Amino acid sequence: MQRIDIGIIGGGASGLMAAVAAADSVKGRPCEIIIFEKKDRVGKKLLATGNGKCNLTNLSFSVEKPGLFYRSRNPELLASFFARFGAEDTLRQFERLGMLVTDRNGYVYPLSGQAATVLDTLRFALEERKVHIVTECRVDRAVHRGEGRNDGFYVQTPDESYFCRRLILSCGSAAGEKNADLGGYELAKGFGHTLITPLPALVQLRCAGNFWKGLAGVRTEAGILLTIEGKGKKEEYEEQGELQLTDYGISGIPVFQLSRFASAALSQGRKVKATIDFLPAFRGKDDDWQALIKKKCRDCRQRSMEVLFNGLVNKKIIQTMWKLNGLHGEDTVSSETFPAVEKVFFMLRNFEVTVTASNPFANAQVCAGGVPLTEVDSQMESRCCPGLYLAGELLDVDGRCGGYNLQWAWTSGYLAGQAAALSIKTERKKYD
Repeated sequence: MQRIDIGIIGGGASGLMAAVAAADSVKGRPCEIIIFEKKDRVGKKLLATGNGKCNLTNLSFSVEKPGLFYRSRNPELLASFFARFGAEDTLRQFERLGMLVTDRNGYVYPLSGQAATVLDTLRFALEERKVHIVTECRVDRAVHRGEGRNDGFYVQTPDESYFCRRLILSCGSAAGEKNADLGGYELAKGFGHTLITPLPALVQLRCAGNFWKGLAGVRTEAGILLTIEGKGKKEEYEEQGELQLTDYGISGIPVFQLSRFASAALSQGRKVKATIDFLPAFRGKDDDWQALIKKKCRDCRQRSMEVLFNGLVNKKIIQTMWKLNGLHGEDTVSSETFPAVEKVFFMLRNFEVTVTASNPFANAQVCAGGVPLTEVDSQMESRCCPGLYLAGELLDVDGRCGGYNLQWAWTSGYLAGQAAALSIKTERKKYD
């Protein structure tokens, strides 16, 4: 059995940051640190973030109002974490490790524009600090045993057993996994933690209707209002941005921002609808919109539908609206067709669809749910099991698109790694 100071289960963003922070927090006698990673290399999810460019944090974040950027059952607890290690701390940390960054309107990327730079920076730091990494290593069992000098955690892998004086769970979530792996959550439950059911977030939404194939591939600026009803209450959430239409429903950044609410509502059996405004430039300008409709109908009287609607939105959208209202492109604008024309104009600003499901974990960028924040203290230490620390997606925190989820990984990982190492330092003084 190998005896080490700190074991870290999970070599994703939070686990890698935890290892660097732990190694840097104890001077003199270094900590022996090991990372257990189930995949063939650490940080694989990092390589896919930001479309391969890695939006590693966002300077627009407000520490005082974390609820605007993150979702959690206890968002008020986030402020204290980010106050101790926030976006500016992340920039200083990576600069200290030798990485250059660039700021694009608050969105921070490595100067190289490559996510691999972020991963390599962390890997090089771990090599320099002599952190041991074991890949293709699934942890089958982890238990807490002993007291005093013998207090610690027994970690069992298929090939070896380890005794770790401190243990950090940074196992990530099932997001992005073809076969949803909930092993990290099970390890946490084994130490006495409860679990808010993990659900896909930052993910595409599937919608009812047999017309989606005709819309597939369209990208357009749009406003989206998500309406949730049932269980005696009604909720509404709104976003705007580039909408992507697929052969099964809706995608794109504004959809991702709303998806965690849809996933949660659908899991509770509630009804979810999305109302799409394909012309958000007219938002708050109803008089201008109505004037435009009157002018176009007047100018295009006895002309074709193709002429009437030409240039308003993507042609695939117009063609779908015609079909849904019994019109054809060659039909002319007349008193007979005007009721249907009015419906098309209405639908361009109020296209209502029923959301039937979110895509599965494999398509999600993050997960909603996890271990409640109330079950860890300000140092990320478990309130259920002293000496155990939790970090990253395993906890009930999911952020908006734009670098916020990685910032949570850096914050929680840094605090957990630092606290674990400092507790060992304190223990050494006690027994030396």
